[in-house]
Amino acid sequence: MTREEILEGLKQAVLSYDVEAGKRLTRQALDSGLGPLEAIDEGLSRGIKVIGDKFQAMEIFLPELMMAAKVFLEAMKILEPAILAMGEGRPKRGVAVIGTVKGDVHSIGKDLFGTLLKVAGFEVHNLGVNVHPGKFLEKAEETGAEIVGLSALMTTTMPGMREVIEFFQAKGIRDKHTILVGGGPVTETFCKKIQADGYGQTAQDGVGLANDFVQRRRTTP
Repeated sequence: MTREEILEGLKQAVLSYDVEAGKRLTRQALDSGLGPLEAIDEGLSRGIKVIGDKFQAMEIFLPELMMAAKVFLEAMKILEPAILAMGEGRPKRGVAVIGTVKGDVHSIGKDLFGTLLKVAGFEVHNLGVNVHPGKFLEKAEETGAEIVGLSALMTTTMPGMREVIEFFQAKGIRDKHTILVGGGPVTETFCKKIQADGYGQTAQDGVGLANDFVQRRRTTP
């Protein structure tokens, strides 16, 4: 199969909820010399984007969303060792706490972000899904995290991001941590509205922001 056929096949595996095809094509992608991030960005994630759009438009519902997520997650089990190998030997860059906000149980984008942060040299504390604002604050303070990453996949749970930021503000520690937001329905406009520090459209964008903010914090008197 050509590069284009493999990538299109990965997209279609997600759209057809075909776990076995997803795993087979993922192995084929690596065997053919495709980079693991290329398989994600140009294959699997394209399928997830379509699924997310259909979910928001109520053309599909939670069971279909979860089936598509399973294809992605099973493929990630194959890709993750290759991704992590890209970061071997790198010095520690910083500490990050990540999680999906209260009321939301979706983890794909958040977990990919966490994996790529590890590649970049971050110590990552992944709090999982449906995380209360207090849990973000507790772990950020405990670990001295420079970065706090908030994820949401549904418009109905996006207000949970504002709740986290307001909770940090109420406790008087907002300026100690850089808060980044991301997820399918999240936008740059929403990021500014809730006074988050940055918005990543993709997991890679988020890692770039995390690196930039850590560098800025350490060079600012």
